[in-house]
Amino acid sequence: MSEPNPSVCVVLAITSSTAFLETAKILNLERAYDTLAMFFPTVTIHVVASSSDIDRFRTLPGENMRRAVLVPCETMEPENLAKKLVQFWRDSKSVLIHDASRPFVDHEQFERVLKAFDEDVDAVRPAMPFTETLKILTADSIITETLDRSTVLRISTPELIRTSAIDINGLDCSWFLPLKKNANIVHVEGSPSGLRINSQSDASLMELQQD
Repeated sequence: MSEPNPSVCVVLAITSSTAFLETAKILNLERAYDTLAMFFPTVTIHVVASSSDIDRFRTLPGENMRRAVLVPCETMEPENLAKKLVQFWRDSKSVLIHDASRPFVDHEQFERVLKAFDEDVDAVRPAMPFTETLKILTADSIITETLDRSTVLRISTPELIRTSAIDINGLDCSWFLPLKKNANIVHVEGSPSGLRINSQSDASLMELQQD
């Protein structure tokens, strides 16, 4: 898979209220949506979110987002998401899911994911080494262990998954959709711009980095 094509079911996941924060005067989810719309200009974008966030999405003024198909579901529950989306990917060979709280993922990151998705790969996503020191604390804030950073990765999106590798009844998964046990998984180099915005402070920091 070397370029975007209609055999991909494209999904924008609203996973947090931070998708509705503004960074540099643009809503995070609007920026993420526009990236998908530019990268996949002829493909329908499916927006998955809780019912309340779907209602918020409907009130947004952006005309570009009017072509979206809205799918109410629990975006952080892989089995629920799979069962809600299966009707939309039946004619697709793969599903691409992007987190709306990662508004600054660049096109190069999308390209790396698409390029790595060859016939022997079932699922691809970006990842970066974790450089901070990680401590395990007790409830009393006592440090009990320092984790080996080499065993930890910062996971990003988009995730690109072959539909034949999705376990529709799978329960536990570290991906947006449950994967079959024998799925061939690949991680590609992630970009610092792909970090997730988890708070207003994160949004403010990302805004400074755009100046």
